[in-house]
Amino acid sequence: MTDGAVVATLTSPGERLLAPLLDGTALAVRVPGFVPTAAAEQMAERLAAHPSLSAYRNTPELVRVGLSHYETHDADGTTNDKALLDYLSKAEQLMDEIRLCCTPYEPPLDRLWRMLDASYGLERARIAGMPMFAGVCRVFPEGSELLPHNDSLMRDAPGLPLGGELDAQLAANIYLRVPERGGELQLWDLRPDEEQLAGWRAPGSAYGADRALLPPPGCEIPVAVGDLVIVDATRLHAVSRQERGTRIGLSCFLGVRHGRPLVYWS
Repeated sequence: MTDGAVVATLTSPGERLLAPLLDGTALAVRVPGFVPTAAAEQMAERLAAHPSLSAYRNTPELVRVGLSHYETHDADGTTNDKALLDYLSKAEQLMDEIRLCCTPYEPPLDRLWRMLDASYGLERARIAGMPMFAGVCRVFPEGSELLPHNDSLMRDAPGLPLGGELDAQLAANIYLRVPERGGELQLWDLRPDEEQLAGWRAPGSAYGADRALLPPPGCEIPVAVGDLVIVDATRLHAVSRQERGTRIGLSCFLGVRHGRPLVYWS
């Protein structure tokens, strides 16, 4: 990371959308207005009322529409076979239902995936030949936060060959609703190892670090409705407390394999 590197703001996504992250010159790439405000609000209203809106299986303080591969593991890191089967068998149906909540507009993640496919090549990640779910909608109620953490498919799914193929793991977030106060995206230029993560673990948390044990974040991004933000998921990141209002967004992971197409999943 070069000195002073923070956020690369692009007026529109293009062929070099991921370049600032992959070459280490930015902590985040931001495309303001990727989704028009009126469209984003309509999508947020529908997703917030979706009948499958519920807490993560293993992190009950977080709420989502759709599924996350993270939920297919128990607290000790082992795969829960029933949860994995549920995740894979419901993937297509839930992705279609989320797309339906976006009509009459183009689903924002479909648009992003189409652009990435044109620039880099892109394919859906699979487990034993079955497509993984992609495009989870996360809802952060007032008062909630996302503790500092990082994401690593190799760590979170050690038995999945894809994890060992990745040269980088990015996270894309599209913001459909943001709180009136709070809910900033916080980024650190830190890639902690497992020993460091264990030493920073917040009391009572299954995933996150204690902010009091960390240096201040390298940057805080007060995201706006319609923004697309992509970060390096292997670096520490967090969402500050939603002080007033709710945050709703669509997200997925992007796996980089040099010389091969990107892969995407949630």
